[in-house]
Amino acid sequence: MLHPDETIIPKETIPENMPAGLQVLYTSDAFGNGGELLTEERLADILQQIRGGEGIDVYFWKDADMEQNLLFIENDSYWISIVYFGDDDSFYTCFDPDYLDSDEEAPVIAGDGQSIILKRETMHDPLLAAECIEYCVRTGTLYPGMEWLKVE
Repeated sequence: MLHPDETIIPKETIPENMPAGLQVLYTSDAFGNGGELLTEERLADILQQIRGGEGIDVYFWKDADMEQNLLFIENDSYWISIVYFGDDDSFYTCFDPDYLDSDEEAPVIAGDGQSIILKRETMHDPLLAAECIEYCVRTGTLYPGMEWLKVE
């Protein structure tokens, strides 16, 4: 059951090819530490970790000051959380339809050590998660190949 401030954004047509270029230029941890320039090589390493089911928490930023947070991924190999921040003060998250009626916490330790990740706001497909991250980093927009939960 959706909360009153939530909407499901339906899946759309998947582009034939992954766009080129990078719209997101920096990565860090949850505290802004290690702000690194995002290169194609760094992106390839992150995507390999995600596809391989490795635990990872990466924040992606549009600017070097790390003020324009675009998205982040946190996972423990099975429970994957992806959150995208829209320009409309809403955020979008992956979701597990089996847990939409639950406020049960996922067994993921958030990168900041204190945030709670709910099972309803997770997914379990590392290949799809990597597609979502790559598409967003390359376009600055949500990956159209999956449904998203919009929270206003």
